Amino acid sequence: MKAIITADWHLRATRPRCRIDNDWIETQAKALRQLAKISDEKDAPIFVVGDLFHSNSDTSFECVNMVQKLADASGELYVLAGNHDLPYHSSENIEKSAIGVLLNSQNIFSIKEHFCRHNVSASNFDEEDNKVAEIVFKHVLCFPDVKSLPPNVDALTAKDLLSEFKNAQWIFTGDYHHNFHYEKNGRHVINPGCLLRQASDFKDYECGVYYVDTENEIVEFIPIIDNEELIDDSYIIKENEREKRIDDFVDKLKNTQCVSFDFVDNVEKAIDENKFDSDLKEVIGELLEV
Repeated sequence: MKAIITADWHLRATRPRCRIDNDWIETQAKALRQLAKISDEKDAPIFVVGDLFHSNSDTSFECVNMVQKLADASGELYVLAGNHDLPYHSSENIEKSAIGVLLNSQNIFSIKEHFCRHNVSASNFDEEDNKVAEIVFKHVLCFPDVKSLPPNVDALTAKDLLSEFKNAQWIFTGDYHHNFHYEKNGRHVINPGCLLRQASDFKDYECGVYYVDTENEIVEFIPIIDNEELIDDSYIIKENEREKRIDDFVDKLKNTQCVSFDFVDNVEKAIDENKFDSDLKEVIGELLEV
């Protein structure tokens, strides 16, 4: 099997807070056009392992149309619904979703329905798996190793998945937004990561997809061009500065000498007793008006 493995597009009408693109819809469309070109050059169909859309409430006709255009350009598109694609995160609601509309197209297919052979399993987090499958598509939070696991997060490692699917030679996952390829004894777990940067801490991250040839055991990471200059993290810095000013104010309020039972009165007394800068006074004013 030859395939372009991708996931976590999170197509949306509203531009993410960290992006400064003039036309966010066109930015997403450009990424999908790159995918179509890769598919054509590799002569391989595209498989999306979940989360084509960010949410059904933020999916426009333009987002749906750009997926259909990709399918038209590449010839065929195979998809697995992710939790963000499904209302109330339930696979039972797929007919009420944008991805459910796309699956009625002639050249967009469900991985689960189209590849229902004995050796293939395709499932979302709330669906049953084919444990004896040799090729697995699963939208589940999976990290490359134990060291990568954040504390208090319910997730799996690549090793866990290989242990769960003992016959699987190839496991393709979605949901974790960082790409990785884990290989052990000729068995592979591939997580393609996100298609575009949609969070400020991804500024230095390289987005991309994987070209896979299972018969010849070829795995190739192919970058998707996404201009890092269009990622803005200044709002994070401003929020951190704001939080620090509020903390400073609370500390000074605790140390004020004159305390009454009136909160606003206490604040005004704290302002009189301490030399607050203009920025902090502005923050206090905003808080008092809420």
